[in-house]
Amino acid sequence: MRSIAAIAALSRTGLSESTSRPTNAVNLTLYHVNPAVYAADPVNMNTGDALGDMYFDLRSVSIPLECAHPSPDTEHDCKNAEVVSPYLVITKIVVEANQDWGPYARCNICVNGSDHHGHNNCTNGEYVCGCGDFHHESPCEAGVGRAGIMERYGRQKCTAGQPEWLCWRLAVATKTEGVWFSTLRQGHCDDPGSQACTWRLVRVVKRINKTCSDNSIYSAVEGYDAKQNSSCFRSCARWSSTRRNTSDPCWIRCFFSVALGPDSGKPGGEIAGMPLQDLLAAWNLPFESNDPGQGGCPHIHDARDANPAAIASSH
Repeated sequence: MRSIAAIAALSRTGLSESTSRPTNAVNLTLYHVNPAVYAADPVNMNTGDALGDMYFDLRSVSIPLECAHPSPDTEHDCKNAEVVSPYLVITKIVVEANQDWGPYARCNICVNGSDHHGHNNCTNGEYVCGCGDFHHESPCEAGVGRAGIMERYGRQKCTAGQPEWLCWRLAVATKTEGVWFSTLRQGHCDDPGSQACTWRLVRVVKRINKTCSDNSIYSAVEGYDAKQNSSCFRSCARWSSTRRNTSDPCWIRCFFSVALGPDSGKPGGEIAGMPLQDLLAAWNLPFESNDPGQGGCPHIHDARDANPAAIASSH
């Protein structure tokens, strides 16, 4: 058994107390958006690198248009608790993972008995994971799943007659080209019932309110629009510099026009707009600063974090 002094030393260095560690391992800095009621340890959850999670963040801007007329095809977005819950947080973590990557698992929260990805007899509030394709599901493996966004969306093209929100979704995938990961319970090094030790949470870097993060990104996109003298946002009747309406179709179209280019919502449209490095800087800023006036966001403490002393200090 480790001494109290040894455990305290782990806390100071940001390492979690773990009896097992994965072999052939690498430390991954990952992000995850979900309701604040869930702990930071990403058991049966999907995470992404900065570009991978930014993809989900940017594509969710079109949700008011996508869900204005709900259908079975949009249910998985419009009822996704990681998208529409009233109090969402974004958590930045470091995970140690075995690099023998396994198949990517789709992990979602069960809502009204369904994860809206084929599991229709699940327990509300639990994360449910599925592997294989949507028509031929296969058992999930203990290994950490890894998938590049373009591996999943690279062959899909926006075609005539499709809604512009779908074209924007594909354009975001092409622009960000991030990576997603799935970390399942059967591979969790700290779970006594796991089948193998393929991953573990090393530390929680920072947890922030998603609305704060969104506002930082929205301000960056609006600011880029102003610098380009295109004044798209100012053309929206319900927009002002102190109060934005993110459900206004005009504001949504301006957001994607500025971030992805004016033709990004059209079949074959060029993907241009705000430089990717500027969008990435806007994504990172809330984690680098605690000052909302500077685009930062304060850390949200959670008593379930294994190592509160490891939270990165920001200025």
